[in-house]
Amino acid sequence: MALVAETITLQEQALPARRVLQTSLGVLDSIIGGFEAGKVSLVDSGSDFVFHMTSVLCVRHVFDTGGSVVFVDGGNSVDPYGMASLAKRFGMSRLYVLPRIHVARAFTTYQMATLILDVVEKKIEETGAGLLVLACLPDLFLDEDVDYDEAHQLFMRSLRKIREVTEKHETVTLVTNAGLSKMNRRRKLRRVLYESVDSVVRLQHHPRGIEVTVPDKGIRELFRPVPPNQATIDDFADQQVRIADVDLDVELGEVKENTGYQRVPW
Repeated sequence: MALVAETITLQEQALPARRVLQTSLGVLDSIIGGFEAGKVSLVDSGSDFVFHMTSVLCVRHVFDTGGSVVFVDGGNSVDPYGMASLAKRFGMSRLYVLPRIHVARAFTTYQMATLILDVVEKKIEETGAGLLVLACLPDLFLDEDVDYDEAHQLFMRSLRKIREVTEKHETVTLVTNAGLSKMNRRRKLRRVLYESVDSVVRLQHHPRGIEVTVPDKGIRELFRPVPPNQATIDDFADQQVRIADVDLDVELGEVKENTGYQRVPW
């Protein structure tokens, strides 16, 4: 009996492209390339521009999707006033944007670990959030009043949980570190952090702006941000707001400091 070999050709199917979140800052987006859903991205910064950048990304996510953001703050860095101002520039009311950004602040190592390990995933499931921000994540794990080995173990468990949640819920996950030299106090934590993320963007002060480095791509370029209240050409590119149901006639007053979406825990 002769054996006949058959070649079966499988029809190629294109995998759907993952969602990418960009900042709307044209030059910066051309350098970084955006932040991909299902991936954990680290912004390791020696510049306070990182705080403005996270605000822009939160507002941009709401603008693009109409969805929610889960924002865990380990450095008291969340800026609702800046977000309200950015919302106006995107053509949205603060009353539309701010309630969609769910903020929890941690003030101790244990609070941060508890929020990540026990609370974040439940909040993502409850809100359907597509963006997870962990601002100033390493700060509280550098507390010298906490035993080094214990802080190290909690940090590793937290990073594993962040990875698990990101892949399971396909979130755009942004981890930030404000202060490049801070991590030198506990170098093992820095190594663990870098090994646990998919991509790294490094921001550093430069006399002519901000030096942006993307190590994986071998990119190092200068970016000069404009003041938040200064319009750019990009602001006039589209006359139509992409979120059709936003009430543009709402008066944009100041955000009160003790608003309901700034509390610990949620």
